[in-house]
Amino acid sequence: MADTQALDGIFKEDYEDYVSEGVNNKNPLKDIFKPQDIPYGGREVVWAAHVGRNPGVMATGEGGGLPAAGNQRHIQARATARKIIGRVELTPEAIADSTKSEFAFVSARKDEMNRLIDDFARREEHYLVGTGSGVLALADGAATTSPISLKGPGGIANANFGNRFCQPGMSFAFVNVATGTLIATSAATITSCAASGATIATSATISSAATGSYMVQAANASVTDILDTSYNQAPMGVMGLIDDGTYVTNYFGIDRTLFPSYASYVKASTGAFSTDVIQQSADVVDQKLNGKTTLLLMHHSVRAVYVQATDADRRYIGANLMKPDAGTTAFTQGDLTLGEVPIKTIRDFPLDVIMGLDETQMDAVRYVSEKGKWVDEDGSILVRQGFGSTAVHKFEAWYYMRYQNVVRNPGVCWRNDGITGQTIIVTRAE
Repeated sequence: MADTQALDGIFKEDYEDYVSEGVNNKNPLKDIFKPQDIPYGGREVVWAAHVGRNPGVMATGEGGGLPAAGNQRHIQARATARKIIGRVELTPEAIADSTKSEFAFVSARKDEMNRLIDDFARREEHYLVGTGSGVLALADGAATTSPISLKGPGGIANANFGNRFCQPGMSFAFVNVATGTLIATSAATITSCAASGATIATSATISSAATGSYMVQAANASVTDILDTSYNQAPMGVMGLIDDGTYVTNYFGIDRTLFPSYASYVKASTGAFSTDVIQQSADVVDQKLNGKTTLLLMHHSVRAVYVQATDADRRYIGANLMKPDAGTTAFTQGDLTLGEVPIKTIRDFPLDVIMGLDETQMDAVRYVSEKGKWVDEDGSILVRQGFGSTAVHKFEAWYYMRYQNVVRNPGVCWRNDGITGQTIIVTRAE
């Protein structure tokens, strides 16, 4: 019988000219946090910070003594640019054999180079949430054999979804928290990330890293020098910019303990979600530096608690009594408000944090040495790999950015850490 199975040899495969997108290229914090770009050069950027008043002002009686002359207090803040770099490697065969749509779904050269820039945007989003430490996670228990348990994604205290910022194929190493040094033979490559968020599988057994050790990205799986890792090399993120010293005490040369005007108001271990606590935070920054909260940032998990808090006071009727609506605009990922201040949900944001920004007065800037470019100082973007006896018939290209994020008036912003009562709503998204 001549059925399709019997006649399989005559059938062609019909390839559709289409590549579906299986990664999430939306980076909402980069779209929201848009500091003013300022050119960067020289050894570092230095600006003056006014940190204290002249105390020699007082009321006095007729013929009374004058107060001792005081003076204004200024210190200098200093910022250095941080570099992010990545590269692609292609064989000439891969380039040539994918030049036409008849041969390949996409051009290998264009796909690798264009999507690397998308990957930069993704990594920037991770760093923008963090503290400038370049930490991916913390070891949850002594880390040695695969799978390795993780907590504290991004180095931010939390027991959930430790592998949030890890990626299969990424090399890593562990850093001793007390000394800031690389733990010997602790480097390996991630082979997979558990969907639960709790563990990673690795290419090799590593030296034991104690609970809480910093997991950082490494250039390769055989690094022996801390310089070859991301540790303390990332641009500053909002959890370091809007902080009181919990994560970043030395704020671009300013000791936040000595000069509290450069410390944001942070309420640790906040507990159950409360609009009263949020109001208190807004009141503190108003009294401190005339801060006016204009934007709230949180993860979806915390927003869900806010929605639940309003359930009892919301009437499920909508415009049509025959079609009651129990939802909010959050269901379609629209912005809720609190006191008319928009609430923005950020997928990479810490899972138990609410942050309040004064976008007008916080004076967010980005000192930029290079916004992003392919290295071409030698006249070519694609360069041959190796020379002489080390030469191979391959090409590679490097792309890099170099800048630093700074909030020059962080005292007008605030943060509530340790929100409880939420159901953690988080999933892996490459």
